[in-house]
Amino acid sequence: MKFTLRAVLALMITAQAAQAQAEFEAPLCEAAQTGRSIELVYDKDASKGCAPRLVDVHQVAIGNNGKLYMHGWQSRGCTKGRDFEAKRIFRFDKIKSVTLIDGDFGEKSQAAKDEGWDGCLGSNCFIKENICE
Repeated sequence: MKFTLRAVLALMITAQAAQAQAEFEAPLCEAAQTGRSIELVYDKDASKGCAPRLVDVHQVAIGNNGKLYMHGWQSRGCTKGRDFEAKRIFRFDKIKSVTLIDGDFGEKSQAAKDEGWDGCLGSNCFIKENICE
């Protein structure tokens, strides 16, 4: 079998991304299953000077694209240049770090978790399989 350098590099990058995604699955599922919050550094937050996000983890799932996603309630952190509370979906491949912290879900967060999430944003349904909640 003959592999090109480009093909080998693509396989290595894919393997590294999958390993990084798997690194966060256990602590995020622990948070979801025990009702704990996390401190999350996401994507370009540090370069924007943003404080770590505080997120109540509601669900971890696999998307139709095979990538891992977290659904939760963000109570602090940069989102489109503002700091506001809201339900959010986070792609594992953009997570830089996760730290479990103590804290109770706020009333709005708990109501959102109780309501559940079907994996859709409007008519775009992209969650294939729930891992934990």
